[in-house]
Amino acid sequence: MLELLRNIQIREREDFETLPGSAGPACNADEICARARERFAAAKQTGLTALIAEKSAGLRSYDPPAMDRIVAILPWGRSGSLLLASYLDGHDDVLMLPELGGRRLYEFFYRYRDLPLGDKLLAYPFFDEDDTHFFDGDFAISPRQYYAAVKAILASSHRWPADFLQSRRAFVIFVHIAYRLALGKASAGRRPLIVYAQHDWNIEKARQLVEDWPQSLFIHTVRDPVSSCSGMFGALRDGIASAFPPPCALAPYFALLWLTGRDRQQAGTETQSVALRFEDLHRDPEGTMRAVCSRLEIPFQPALLDSTFNSTPYVVKKNGVAWSGRRPQQIGRQSPYLSRRDRALLYALFRENFEQWGYSCPDLFKYRIVRCAVAVSLFLVPMKTEILSAREVLKLRIGPAMRRAEIGPATKSTLSIILVRLRIMSLLIRGVFGRCALRRELLPVLPGTPARIPDAPSVSQKPPVSEWPPAWLPSQFFDRNP
Repeated sequence: MLELLRNIQIREREDFETLPGSAGPACNADEICARARERFAAAKQTGLTALIAEKSAGLRSYDPPAMDRIVAILPWGRSGSLLLASYLDGHDDVLMLPELGGRRLYEFFYRYRDLPLGDKLLAYPFFDEDDTHFFDGDFAISPRQYYAAVKAILASSHRWPADFLQSRRAFVIFVHIAYRLALGKASAGRRPLIVYAQHDWNIEKARQLVEDWPQSLFIHTVRDPVSSCSGMFGALRDGIASAFPPPCALAPYFALLWLTGRDRQQAGTETQSVALRFEDLHRDPEGTMRAVCSRLEIPFQPALLDSTFNSTPYVVKKNGVAWSGRRPQQIGRQSPYLSRRDRALLYALFRENFEQWGYSCPDLFKYRIVRCAVAVSLFLVPMKTEILSAREVLKLRIGPAMRRAEIGPATKSTLSIILVRLRIMSLLIRGVFGRCALRRELLPVLPGTPARIPDAPSVSQKPPVSEWPPAWLPSQFFDRNP
């Protein structure tokens, strides 16, 4: 049994290093360049000379080698990282790619670093079209405009040092400039701030960013741990990543793993990282964005209160409701996929997060003995997320496989449910006891935002009367709004 748990612990480290989104699709240089040539074939038609001249005129307002400001945005679970980016979209001294358009920049450069700069700029939009969405989706730009912008950059490349043009930093800068020129929008300054959607908590990617921009900043959006865990499971359950096609027995495990390993600074960024609460973005967007502007050293502008990408409203749809920007209903604690016992486990596991980030947590959990006792008494019982996933796997995989007399697939799916249970048991026990034994350095909250989040009504679903916990366990272990 000890050997089994040891193997699970080793596998957890491997899982964390390869969480969904950590690697781009496999495609050789010839294939991706051929895809780009095919897509831009129509852009080479007549009239391109005048368009390139127009882009060249816009390019002269930038000083690429002097662009030394960048901020990376990362989420802790489901915590509003895209909402923060959408607020920054309207600032006239900011360059950014919409949604997760810049997420693969460093992976792309690593794989195709031998390509000339022009080929890199033209090929990047086709590296991972599930993320980039340069030429399709709600925030699409014109391929012809982008192609002309790249050609304008190449025509002016003699103005900059050769070693700079071949650098990773230049590639990131020119992708953003080409995109901005394609939009036809001017920048307020010659060295605008770049907003980079790092998204993935990745030490190597952060190290490269700091190498390229020594003064880079990292803003990690965070959320009430209960809401974040429930939301993360819901997203994985719905197939947010290709690695999690529904139904997926691993979704409950990865939802927890994502949170337990990403609530601290990436190595080497300790003095450059802050946490920004999701609830602040909905409760007081103006005050919050003023604090963000102060940290980024850019002036506040009224456009920062509009949630947009490419000046188009960023609309969120959930449960048949659509909204853009601030929505006070998002502030309350939300846990439709968690039971009361699950919330008790999260209080025990993330006590430091609740306290340092200003979220309410039952007072009893400040005692380490209580946290350890709750973990020991509850970790054997499957979480509600596990039960929901197991039901879907049983209905959509195991049941059909048994009806077709396919014993192998049915056995494999059954074993995956058991393995997830063992991994979660290991994660919970090691997480609670480890955090109780050793002080954990968490992300500091952004200065200028409130010390605590005011209590808001819970919007979680009330569990059935027959559900755990038993009557003998003190009610103080659980939140008062189940």
